[in-house]
Parts: sequence; C-alpha cells; structure tokens
Amino acid sequence: MGFISIITEPAILIITTIFLFFILTVLRAYTKTENNLKSVYEFLKTFNKKELSYRFNQLDEFMSGNSYTATSWEDFKKALIFPEKLFTASQTNKANYTPDIYLTVDASYFFNEETLVYSKINHKFIQTMPTLLTGLGPFFTFLKMAIAFTAVDFSSYAAGESLNGLIGNIQIAALCSVFAVGYSLLFMFTEKLLYNKKCKAYYLLIQKEFIRLFDVCTSEQFLLDLVKESKMQNTNNEKILKSLPEDFAKAVSKSIGEMTTPYLENILYSLNRLNESMDKGSGGDVVDKLF
Repeated sequence: MGFISIITEPAILIITTIFLFFILTVLRAYTKTENNLKSVYEFLKTFNKKELSYRFNQLDEFMSGNSYTATSWEDFKKALIFPEKLFTASQTNKANYTPDIYLTVDASYFFNEETLVYSKINHKFIQTMPTLLTGLGPFFTFLKMAIAFTAVDFSSYAAGESLNGLIGNIQIAALCSVFAVGYSLLFMFTEKLLYNKKCKAYYLLIQKEFIRLFDVCTSEQFLLDLVKESKMQNTNNEKILKSLPEDFAKAVSKSIGEMTTPYLENILYSLNRLNESMDKGSGGDVVDKLF
C-alpha cells in the first residue's frame, strides 16, 4: 500500500482537508490581528511623553477609530488624571512647560491578551480545533472498520480475499487515528508559532508603549497629594486672613494720606497767600491777631 493510495483514501483525505482549513483559518485571523496591532504600535511610537498632552486629541481620535482598541481605550480614558495645568498648557509660552497625564491603573489591565487578541478572534473555536482533529481519528477508524466488516463474506469461495480486504481496511482505519493525532499535534505547534509571532509580540509592544507614555499614579497616591495640597492651601489662607486686618489698615491709612495731604497743602498755601495779601493792605494787623 503506497503513500499516495493512503493519502487519497476518503477518510484520510477528509481529515487532511479539515486540517488545512483549520490552519488557513488561524493564519487569516492572526494576520488580520497582526496588521491592526502593528498599526497601533507604529502610531504610538510617534508620540513623546513631553508632547503627549498637546497631541492627546490626536491619540484619542486614532485609538477610538481602531476597532481593535476602541473599547479598551474608552475604559482606559476613565483611569486617566488630567491635572489643572493642562488647561493652561496651550496658553503658556514657556518652552520647558510640560504638563503630564497620569494613569491610575496599570496599562496592562486595559490592553492585554484578552482585550487585544482573544476578543477579536474566535479564540474558543481555535482552542477546540486540536480536539476536533483528534476526535476525527476514532470516528473514521470505527466507521471504516464497521464498513469493512459488513463487506466480509465467509459463505463464498472468496473468503480469503474478503479477509485480505478486511485486514487492509483495518490498516486504513488505524491510519485514520494516526493521521488525526499527528495533524492535531502539528496544528498545536503551528498555531502557537503563529500566535507568538503575529499577536503576542505586538500586544506586548503596545503595553510597553503605554508604560513609556503614561506615568502611573495610584488612587491612594493621588488622594494623598490632594490632602497635602489642601493642607498647604489652608495654611496659606490662614496666613492671608491673619494679615488681612493689618494690611487693610495700612492700605486705608495710606489712601487717606494720599488723598488729604494735597488738599491740606493747598489750604495752607492759600492761607499763606491770603496772609501776605492782607499784610500789604490796611487790615494786616487784624489778620496778624487772628493767626
């Protein structure tokens, strides 16, 4: 029994066809995932942490428009902290002004194997493919044996030929299980190789890019910073309130002095002029007595 005749057996040919179909299905799914994840990775590489806050809208538009990252990105944005200085970032002219966006949860919680790969492909079906291939072996083995036994005829003079045919069919039946298990093992090896090369490598790179771009600030640390800032503001407000009466008194005194002094000087000047004019006149002695 030659190799060609074994391969062309209907049962083995069906197992081989299903194996090739599974391989092509996995290859197509992983290639599509690779192209999408690669585009995300290449886009993230163009960003710098210092300019992230200024280009955040651009990042938001791209990540929301990509079907592989849209859902994860919406959840990711909810974990971001945008400081108040972002509001004035576009209004400042200082070259060294670099507002930061902080992340409260690790990026791998949103962008991981499940969200970027498994949810985008029929992962459960792919995982059952080796089991289906293995199950085809016993199925076609017993089917082939059942057909072989029904073809045996011990009542005729050709019983010897029937036995030879039975033995040949049993061999084919056994080979069905061998091919099925062999294809199952080959599929698992090929699938893991394709997955690591096309999917796993890129989703890990995407995680690294998010770690590079966003500094993690935990919720506890953020609350602690708020408490510290609140205490500092309370201290400053207390100092301002204590100095307010004194500053107000000084301001009022200064204001009154600035307003009344010129008038008093004018009055004195006018009186002096009046005194001089009276001295020159006849009533100078009376005015002198008045002063």
